Amino acid sequence: MENKKEKQCDACMISDFERNNYFHGKLMTVRDFFAEQCYFNEKRWLINRMVNGWGVVCGLDVVARNGKIFVTPGLAIDCCGREILVCEEREVELVPQESQCEKLKQEKPKEERKLIICLEFFECKTEPISLPPIACDQKEKCEFNRIRDSFKFTVLPYSEQESQRTPFCPQTKEEKEKTLHQYLCDKLRQEGCPECPEPPCIILAIVTLDEDGNLKGEPDHCSRRRLVYNNPLLYDLIHCFHGDLPHVIDMNWQENGAQIKWQDFEDGIYKNGLKVNFDKEMNGETINSETFLFLVKMEDADTGNFVYEQIPGTVSSSWNNGQTVASFEIESAWLIDVYFGYSRIREKGGEFKVVLKSDFIMSVAENGKPARALDGNFIGGELPSGNGTQGGDFESWFFVEPKPEKTSRKGRTGKK
Repeated sequence: MENKKEKQCDACMISDFERNNYFHGKLMTVRDFFAEQCYFNEKRWLINRMVNGWGVVCGLDVVARNGKIFVTPGLAIDCCGREILVCEEREVELVPQESQCEKLKQEKPKEERKLIICLEFFECKTEPISLPPIACDQKEKCEFNRIRDSFKFTVLPYSEQESQRTPFCPQTKEEKEKTLHQYLCDKLRQEGCPECPEPPCIILAIVTLDEDGNLKGEPDHCSRRRLVYNNPLLYDLIHCFHGDLPHVIDMNWQENGAQIKWQDFEDGIYKNGLKVNFDKEMNGETINSETFLFLVKMEDADTGNFVYEQIPGTVSSSWNNGQTVASFEIESAWLIDVYFGYSRIREKGGEFKVVLKSDFIMSVAENGKPARALDGNFIGGELPSGNGTQGGDFESWFFVEPKPEKTSRKGRTGKK
């Protein structure tokens, strides 16, 4: 039984699950009752270690107080999947475990040293009872009526070695070219099943002792502590960084790639400028001429190549009816040149592009939530914008048809 039990702590050595088959006349022995307990315990522990993961679930802070170390109540899951519940604050004696070889060595000179505080699962046998002898040549013996799931703290010498877990994140060009499913499938096949690290305990903190054995500074809680990322925690993290992001929800150039008649362009964007609506209150200082760009496609007179030139203008924003409206007012000098002077745009029409540098356009922090960057990816040209992550430039374009000849103004352009 003991060998089998030790193997179950290795996540790669999963035993067969067997349960009792009940029938009338079945003789129940210690083996049968023990198997009944193991079946359900081992199933639960398997799910804990292979699906939920292991580490500190909550609490178990290491506190230094009056030169002593205390561990607060909390919950953890060890690498075997066993739950460890600490319900009362406990003091930890800073006495590191040493091997027999260490004890035989001469006393080392005093020096500053680091210790690791570990939490381990421990089965505590309780309710001792005396059993009478069942044979003439036997003596009375003692057994325990209960086994309590408990814990113990161990203090180990600090080691720089740490079990490194390869992050599941595509790194190489070959990995990035795969689909997410294919990448994870290949990665998991290479990784195999997880194994318990050495030492096989949950590291709570690292403490430092000075030359005289006194506690020095505050415990290091986080550098080696392993955490269980439960579903509520993951949801909060995702929501914090990617949830409730600001989006573009409306614009005044109809739609992406729209063909706009000259008269509509003149009555709308030409006179009133560009309008972009957001569904959150935005930080007006982040919406400016560096982040809100209005471009026009022009032909280079020397090379004949087409380039996008930035249209000069003034950028502003306002908060109205639960929406932020960003405006781009075209500079009057540029308007006069387009409308009255010679302009390829007026004669042949033009292609315009609007670019919002979403990485730098931020919302206003509210209700304890941090400011977030605009989720600007304009996927498929559909509103609201976004792909669920912060940033990503918002790009849209539209075409303006040439100004009809019959609407040209006599005496101002030199044309009838």
